[in-house]
This record gives sequence, C-alpha cells and structure tokens, in this order.
Amino acid sequence: MLSDDESPFKPQPRVSPDAPTFFLPTTRAGTMIMPKVSRPAGPAEEAGPAPDAPVGRRFPWWQQLLAFLLPAVVMFTVGWQGLSGRQLWNDEHATWHAATVDWDAFTRLLDRIDRVLALYYLFMRGWVALLGDTPTSLRLPSLIAMAAAAGLTALVGQRLLGTPAGLVAGLVFAVIPGVSRYAQEARPYAFAVAAAVLATLLLLLALDRPRWPWWFAYSAAVALTAYFHIVAVLVLVPHVLLAWLRYQRSERDVRLWKFLGALGLITAAVMPLAYTGSGQSGAIEWIKADRAAVVELPMRLFGSYPVALAVCATALVGIPLLAVLRNRGVTAALVAWAVFPPVFTLATFPLLHLFLFRYLLFTLPAWALLAAGALHGASRLLFRRAWPQLLIAVGALPALALLTLPTQQELRGPLVDGEPDYRAAAEVISANLRPGDGVIFAGRTRPPRMGMAYQMRDVPRPDDILLVRSAAEIGDFGVEECPVTLPCLVNRDRIWVVSTSYSREAFAEMAEERAATLNRLYQVEQESAFTRIHVHLLVPRR
Repeated sequence: MLSDDESPFKPQPRVSPDAPTFFLPTTRAGTMIMPKVSRPAGPAEEAGPAPDAPVGRRFPWWQQLLAFLLPAVVMFTVGWQGLSGRQLWNDEHATWHAATVDWDAFTRLLDRIDRVLALYYLFMRGWVALLGDTPTSLRLPSLIAMAAAAGLTALVGQRLLGTPAGLVAGLVFAVIPGVSRYAQEARPYAFAVAAAVLATLLLLLALDRPRWPWWFAYSAAVALTAYFHIVAVLVLVPHVLLAWLRYQRSERDVRLWKFLGALGLITAAVMPLAYTGSGQSGAIEWIKADRAAVVELPMRLFGSYPVALAVCATALVGIPLLAVLRNRGVTAALVAWAVFPPVFTLATFPLLHLFLFRYLLFTLPAWALLAAGALHGASRLLFRRAWPQLLIAVGALPALALLTLPTQQELRGPLVDGEPDYRAAAEVISANLRPGDGVIFAGRTRPPRMGMAYQMRDVPRPDDILLVRSAAEIGDFGVEECPVTLPCLVNRDRIWVVSTSYSREAFAEMAEERAATLNRLYQVEQESAFTRIHVHLLVPRR
C-alpha cells in the first residue's frame, strides 16, 4: 500500500498560469513535480535567468524603460547625423513616386509591380501628405523605426540574458554601420527589422503570460513584419524553436495549442501576400547569388568587413558561453535567427530570387544579442554581481564604436556608391533653362528620368519631348517613349540630353534610330560631366 507521500492521487499545489514553467518534469502518472522552494536570489544571481530558465522574466518598469530608451536614443542620434546629406537614390525615388502619384496611378502601380510593399507605401503617402517630400522627411520614418528596433533588441536581450546584457545588445545593434545606413533610407527595411524584433518580444511575453491577447498581439506583429518585407517572416523559425523548447515536455498543455493557433492566424494573414508576390517576381529578377554576392554579404550587411569580423567573431565566442551559462535552447534560437535566413535564401535562390543583403537586415539584432551574450558570459566568469559586469561592455562598446567610425563617415557621403549625381545635373539645367527647351533621357543601368524629376520637382523643367505614356499612366517606374524620334522633336531649338551611360558620348546607349536622327539634326553646344551622369545641350546644326 502506498503512503500518502507516494500516492499519485495526492493533491498537488496549484500553479498559476502566469508562473514560468519551463521544462518542469512530470511523473508517469502525469502529475507535475514542483521545484523545491529555495531562498531568495542573492546578488550573484541577479544577472539573469539560470541555465534552462524560462525565457520570460518580469523586471521593474524603470529597468525596462532604461533598457529601451538608452539604445533607442543612441540609435536615433547616430542615424540623425547626415540624414539629409546623401542624395536619394534609385530605390528611394521609387518610394517618392509611389507616395506622390494620384490614387488611380497608385492602384495601377500595386497591381502591376509592387503590391508586396503596399503597407509601407500607404504609410508613406500619409506621411508625405503631412510632412512633405524632402530627404529628411522621407527618411525620418525609417530612422524612428530603427531607433525603436534598437530599444526592442535591448528588451529582448533583457528577457533572455538580463538587463546589463540587454543594454549591451541594444547598443551594439545601434552602432553597426549597416543599421544606421538603412535607418537613413526611405525604404521599408527598418520597419521590417523593428516589426521582427517586436514580434520576438511579444512571443517571449506570450510564452511567459500565455493569455489570448498576447498571442493575438504576437500574430499581428508577425503579420506586420511580413507586410513590411516578406523575407523578414523567416524570423518565425527561431520563434518556433523557442516555443517547441518551451512545450516539448508538456505536450498536452493548452498553451501549445494557443501557439499553434497563433501560427494559423499568421499563415492566414501572410499567404495572400506571398501568393500576390509570386505573381510579381519579375521585379526582383535582377538579384544575383553568384560568388561575389556571397563573399560581399557580411560587408554589405554590417557595413564593412572589419565590423562584420568584430561582431561575428564576438558572437561566435558567445555561442558556447551562452550554451554553458544560459538556456541552450535560447542560444540555438538566436543562432537560427542569425544564420538560417541567409542560408535559406541562398539555397532557394533558383526558385525565389530573394538572396539580397538588404532583405536580411532583420538578422542583425540576433548577431547583436549573440555578441552581447559573449561579453555577458565573459563578465560572468570575472564578476559575481550583475551591474559590475557592465565594466567589460564599457570597454568593448567604445572600441566597437571607434572601429565603425570610418565606415559611418563613408556611408554618409553625398552619393550612394555608384549612383548618379542628379543634383548637380539638375542645377546645370536650371541655371541655363530657357522657355521651350526639351529634354531627352538616356542610360540603361540607371535611367535618369525619375531621379531628375525628384531633383527638379519644385522648379521649372524642360519638356520631356519623347514621353508618350508616363510611369503613373502605365503603373510602373518606367515610361513609354516615342517609337520614332523625328515626329516628337517638333523643331526644338534646344534639347538637353541627360545620360547615365558609362560613355561620355552624347548619344551613347540610345536606340540606333534615335542616335542617328539626333546626330544628323543637332550638334553639342555645351557639355557637363558629373559622377555617373553627364548633361549635353544640343542645338540645330548650322
């Protein structure tokens, strides 16, 4: 006969659904073995959760506020430097175009080429309507989003590694040049990064407090991530890993079904976008996954090879340290977050054409968390108390900031590498423009029409004499031009030729018929050459 202590039917203490129950073992009879009650944690245990501890923790509000604000303010300050100094480039001109055309043209654009970016474009239309279309205005939303991403990275690190390590992770993320580069770009990548980190934080909260509102919020954040950029939805891989590790020893727990329900909501929200995007895949056929693209990925992602080497090497040191000092499952999830997306997009490139460094920016928070984990693990070996562990970070972060300084300055140059100097070309035309002047655009690599339209949006422009149907009318970023040149010239006395061809010849990279017609009727009177763009003034031959 079993004693009361041995009986499987003896009442067990109730466990609050909010109490962290990571990896609580059960007996064969199905009853839960409660952990022994121990004394309150001492100072040496305040650095963060012990090995195999729950990923979710509760922190004083002031610690959470500090963890969010400090990296966010640093990121905003770094990103604000030179925000408007660099000229907009091709992709940002596309954002400006989508944000300023009328609603009919906008609808045609989404139907034809860019439906997967509809949410970002809709936001930017409202933003531009309120605050204008200057470079600062167009880029400010991305800067705010990336600052939020830095703060959210710190909050994720706080729950995974403790407050000191979380702060370090947010600050490491904030000083990476690749982060501030795309905090200064009028494109959706910063929004996707912020949404991916927000979704991760909400997952940790939902795992720790498994109520339906948290799961609905998490589902909405993942869907938001996908709608800002579809590739960023790969953040689901570490999320699934975290949830599986949380519930692998309690398969009948209703909370597992809540997570599966959240996945169902996410699938229902994202699948229409993925289906729509597959029908517009022609817009990304230019992406390459050759050897050069693979070799350049770390440099493009982090901003430079030295920064990539410093962060990645520190992160690699952090993997075994975290595995020993922390939850091995958390370590595996961070590695999956950092490594799986580039490996997956490269492996599936022949089918999906998604291997591009800009699409993978949402992996940078994971690298920052792993690097912070290395500093945190090393400091744990030297210090017992939590806050003195920041001493190592105090020395490491300035060193990293100094390492990034040359790249930060380079990325704030007046032009994106290899892009035309539209501003200089526009100033030449504006200074010499006469009534009745026309303009012809040439160049296949970077067609200059939209860039020149942005630079001359508030000043008089020459007539686009070859234009038949505009980009707004077509629902594209390109235009339809006269098939035969002569009827469209209409005896123009002066024609400006703006070309982004690599040749300095006035008629380079034009159709043979157009070049021959212009060369027969006109001669070059004035020539101006700038970075990747040159301007010629044609007058009739005498």
